[in-house]
Amino acid sequence: MKTRINWLIMLVFSIVLSGCEPMSIMIKGDDCRMNGSFEKVKKGLPVNWYYYAPQTVPNGDFEIQCDSSLFKEGNISLKFLIKECESAGGWHSPGFFKEFKAIPGETYKVSFWVINHGCSFQVYLQTGMKGVPGISETVIRTEDTYSEWKFIEHDIQIPATNDNLRFEVNILSPGTIWFDDIRIVGVKDKSERTIYPYRGDEECE
Repeated sequence: MKTRINWLIMLVFSIVLSGCEPMSIMIKGDDCRMNGSFEKVKKGLPVNWYYYAPQTVPNGDFEIQCDSSLFKEGNISLKFLIKECESAGGWHSPGFFKEFKAIPGETYKVSFWVINHGCSFQVYLQTGMKGVPGISETVIRTEDTYSEWKFIEHDIQIPATNDNLRFEVNILSPGTIWFDDIRIVGVKDKSERTIYPYRGDEECE
């Protein structure tokens, strides 16, 4: 009986531990700027982005690299070299994401550059506020090959009940893909205002 109780305790403990495993990793930078060109790097990853990385994706064989030999802006691009992965998206697949403070009712222009060799991938935007669901819009979902840098842009209006904007990339099949120069700017009265990452207890001027 005692042995059975000990076994049950170990089983429950292992389930709790497995439930605490992170679904993504992130290296914080010295400030809360977006780092959309991936120029600021610590511990082998561009700072201030969350990554569905090899240590968090349950079934995948891939690498995330800072590529200084192929870039659109600055001196570095973000490269995913994928041998195997699931097509489910989210934390089941390689990718990266970040949430940003946004102004309710504001329209934001989201843009980035990509080179794609063989991957199926998707980029989507999601708005929200704590306890208040928002909208989700797909910027692109494709398996097209881009041998040279391809510019992608998309406008999204934040609902009046939301103050948060999430940018997420999911890579859904093997191949090699590069991202660079991600920008999110508010467009109001023909002017542009930069949007900064959201960290909950931090405010960015």
